[in-house]
Amino acid sequence: MVEKLTRQIGLKVGQMAGSSRSVGVALSEELSGLRQETLLLLTLNVKNQVTTRHEIFRGTVDACIAHPRDIFYEAVTANAARIIIAHNHPSGVATPSPSDEAFGQRLWLAGQLMGIDLLDCFVVGVHGYFSFSEHDLFSKLTMPTLPM
Repeated sequence: MVEKLTRQIGLKVGQMAGSSRSVGVALSEELSGLRQETLLLLTLNVKNQVTTRHEIFRGTVDACIAHPRDIFYEAVTANAARIIIAHNHPSGVATPSPSDEAFGQRLWLAGQLMGIDLLDCFVVGVHGYFSFSEHDLFSKLTMPTLPM
């Protein structure tokens, strides 16, 4: 049985996405406790207002397969200036796995190439969240030098 996102939506379309902490708390309330990994995309305009919300993928109890093209398709279609990504860990532990970190880094790089900033990537557990931005996981990334 597929569980729907029926909880109180923390960040509604039209609302301002504030600090990583406020977004993380709102997403934690929404995604914690789900029995399947769920990947959520928030698209934002230049004023950091949420313009759309997309459930990109619903996975299993321990995996959620998504590709950057699925995320950026929705972002481009929504004319997003920025995006925020979040997914939950049904295990309850908000610590990102190595594959979570690699995926977040791929998304950040793809966003840089496309001109759509990835503001933050969240992993939600039962009692909290992990923010890539709060832990400075994007600041050390640089764009590879491409041949002309």
